[in-house]
Amino acid sequence: MTRDRDDVFATVKDIVITEARAAVEPSAVPDDEPLAGPLLNVSSMALLGILTRIEDEFGSAVPDDLFAGRSLKTVRDLVELVSLPAEEAPK
Repeated sequence: MTRDRDDVFATVKDIVITEARAAVEPSAVPDDEPLAGPLLNVSSMALLGILTRIEDEFGSAVPDDLFAGRSLKTVRDLVELVSLPAEEAPK
C-alpha cells in the first residue's frame, strides 16, 4: 500500500504525540517542529517507542546502521525516514 506524504505526516504526528504524551492536536504540530522542543518534549525513551511504532505502522524494520550520519531532530526527519527511496529503504 502506498501512502501519500500528507497521510504519512499525519500518521507520524499521531505516533509522536501519543508516545511523547503531549497534550496537543496533530494540526498544531508544524512539520519542522523539534522533537525535543517545548511543544513535544520527546525523551530518548519516547523516541524508541516512536521508532518501534513507525516500524509497526509502516511495516518495515529500521536497521541500526540507517542512523549512521542521520539526525532525527524534527517531525519531518521521521517522515523522511519513512519516505526513503526504495534503494535506501530498510529491508
